[in-house]
Amino acid sequence: MKISLNHVNNHLRSPVDISELSEKLFQLGHEHEIENEIFDFEFTPNRGDCLSLTGLLQDLKVFYELDPKFEIYNGEIDKFDFNFENKSPESCSRISFLKIKVENDILEYKSYLKDYFEDFGIKKNNFFTDISNYISYETGQPTHCYDANKISSQLTFVDEDFSKPVEIETLLDTKIEINGKNSVFKINDCIVNLAGVIGNKQTSCSSQTREVIIECAYFNPESIMGKSVKYDVQSEAAHKFERGVDPSNHENILRRFIYLVNEHASIKKLEIFSKNYKDINKT
Repeated sequence: MKISLNHVNNHLRSPVDISELSEKLFQLGHEHEIENEIFDFEFTPNRGDCLSLTGLLQDLKVFYELDPKFEIYNGEIDKFDFNFENKSPESCSRISFLKIKVENDILEYKSYLKDYFEDFGIKKNNFFTDISNYISYETGQPTHCYDANKISSQLTFVDEDFSKPVEIETLLDTKIEINGKNSVFKINDCIVNLAGVIGNKQTSCSSQTREVIIECAYFNPESIMGKSVKYDVQSEAAHKFERGVDPSNHENILRRFIYLVNEHASIKKLEIFSKNYKDINKT
C-alpha cells in the first residue's frame, strides 16, 4: 500500500515533515520505505478498508489531532427501481447501486484528485472510474462503475460453476477465460463483471459516459480469495475484498462519491438501490 505525505497532511490539524511521520509510523509497527514523499507499506491488515488513507489516519490519531475533511453529500436521493437479482446472498450479502447522471461539461480535477494521479504516477482513465479509484484509495472500499446506457436488461449476481471456459475482455484490455466456480454479475448469459476482481469491457465507462451505475458491495472474502492469482489479474479491489470491508458503510461511501462528482460536474439526477440479504457477523 502506498500513501502520500501530502494526503496525510491534508487531514492533520498541523502538518508534519516526512521524518517525523516516518518515526511515528515505525512506532505503530508500520514498516515502510519512502520515495519522493510516498510511503510504501508492506503490512497487510486483516481488514481491506484499513488499506486506505482513512485507515492510516485512524492509526495516527494516537499522535495527532485529525482534521478529516471527508465531506459527503447530504441531500435527498431518489429511490432507484433497479432490475437486479441476487441469486447467491451467501456470497454477496449486501449491495448498493447508485445511478448518477451529469451534464456534459466536466471541470478540471481539483488538487486532491490531480495530486492522487500525479503523486503515484497513475494513468487517468475516465471521470467516473477515476473517482472510483480515488474513493478506494481514500476509504478502502472498492466500487465498480457501469455505463448506465450499456445495462440493457436485468443484472444478476450468481455463483456459477463454469464447466466450459467463458472468455471475457477485461477493463485492462486483456482476455481471460472464466472457468470453475466463480461469483459473477451477468446480463442474460453474458458475464459483465468477475465480482470483486475485474469488470468486462463491454459495460465499462468511457470519456463520453455521462450516466453511470456505481456498484458498492460486500462480498464474502472466501468467494473472492485466489481469483486474481488464478486469472493473473492485478486487482487492488480483490486485495481489499479478500480481507473484508465494512458492510455497513455503503451509504457514506456513495454519498462521498456523489460529493466528489458534484465538485467536478453538474448533477442532473441521483437514484439509489440498496439491499441487505442477510445479517453479517462482525468479529
